[in-house]
Order: sequence, then structure tokens, then C-alpha cells
Amino acid sequence: MTDLSINRRRLIGMLSGTGMAAFIGFGYATGDSIRYTYASSHSCDDYTLDAEWRETYTRNGETTLLEDTTPDGSGSEPDEPGLIRLNNVLPGDRGTVSFSLTADLANPDASDTVSPTLGISLTDRAENGLSDPEEAAGDTTETVGELQEYLQVTVWKNTGVLGLDALGADDLTQQITEPTISEGTLADVAGDTSNEVLGTIDATTDDDSVSVTLRWKFANDARVNETQTDSVTFALDIGCGGD
Repeated sequence: MTDLSINRRRLIGMLSGTGMAAFIGFGYATGDSIRYTYASSHSCDDYTLDAEWRETYTRNGETTLLEDTTPDGSGSEPDEPGLIRLNNVLPGDRGTVSFSLTADLANPDASDTVSPTLGISLTDRAENGLSDPEEAAGDTTETVGELQEYLQVTVWKNTGVLGLDALGADDLTQQITEPTISEGTLADVAGDTSNEVLGTIDATTDDDSVSVTLRWKFANDARVNETQTDSVTFALDIGCGGD
């Protein structure tokens, strides 16, 4: 097991009145940039949500902590493609994406607590043309890719054993008693995850947070060649929810 010294970087410091959507993608044998993160419009008038992220990538047993790879290194470019760009993901590769959310009370008349929600949706399934290996594997579609069917995904509340931060919260590993939000192919998980409550944050304190982790693995299936040149993009949609 690889021990990682994790340093978080700010994803986006959200303004009141907005939520966050992290647009993430994977591409097999493509040179395309496939991860984008920027603000989206969600009602969040009473609170300010801040999100921090970290991500790991494992290939051939070697795990790498992916640092901020935006063009200017700021980690906060809501109007431009950025944060992390993964391309040429290969069968057998795997990784994790983790978000830790904190909240500030923007309206003193609102409740002290807020319960952020998570939704996942596919935003693009590109074929990017049919290669010879794809056709040999039986792929006949020219516009819609199949990569989302080969990515195995688990999403869980990374809140620690029995909800105790000191017992494995936000550690990129699913501990016993940490509840699974959804599990299956990326296509299944995207169809299954909508407005899932991630927990409750006390917006009057600086050290209260909720965490969610997404783990993915590119399955090395016998027909995996039908995904060559394919790419898929999906949105992690985080909203304020309510209390």
C-alpha cells in the first residue's frame, strides 16, 4: 500500500447564490483534455459553500497524487477548462476523487446548519471516430462512445468509522460503516445519483465539514477495445440542499 502525503488545494471558493459542478471526464487512447471544473447556478442564498479536492491516479501499481494542473496553477478557474486533465486512461488504471465541503452562514436569519447534496450526470459520451480495434471488437456506433460502461465506480460518504473524523474520515479509503451512495458502472451510478444528502455542516464553525469520495477503475474486459478513442464527461453537481 502506498502512503501519500496529501496537500489539499482549493477547488472553488463559492459565492453565495451559487453551487458547484465539477465536470470530469476520461478518455481512452485520446489526446483530449477531459476534466473541467467551474461554477454552476444553484440556489444557495443563505450559505457560502467552499470545496477542496484531492485526486489520486494509479497505473501499474504506482499511485500518484495529482496536484493542480490548471494553466496558471491557481486551482480556481471557473470559466476555463482546468483543474486536472486526464487523457489516455488505460484498462486496469484506477483512481479516486475526493471533495471536502465547508460552509459559511451568509444570512444570519437562516438555520445554522446546511446539508449539501450530490448529483451525478453524464454530459458527454463521445465516440471520437471508429478505430480498427474498435470495429474488430464489434463496435458499430459512430457518435456515442461506450467508455461509461467500462468504468466501475463507487461513491461513498467518507465520514470515518461511525461518523468520527479521527477514524478515517476523508482518507480516500472506504472504512467500515461509511455508507455507499452508489456503486456500479459510471452509466449506472450517473443514473442512480441525484440530490443525495451528504451530511450536515454547522455553518457557524470553521472546522465542520462533510466529505465524499468517488473511486473509479477502468475494467480490463475482453471487449474493452470497443472503447478505444472514446471519452466520457460527467458532472458532480454539489448543491446547498437545505437544513
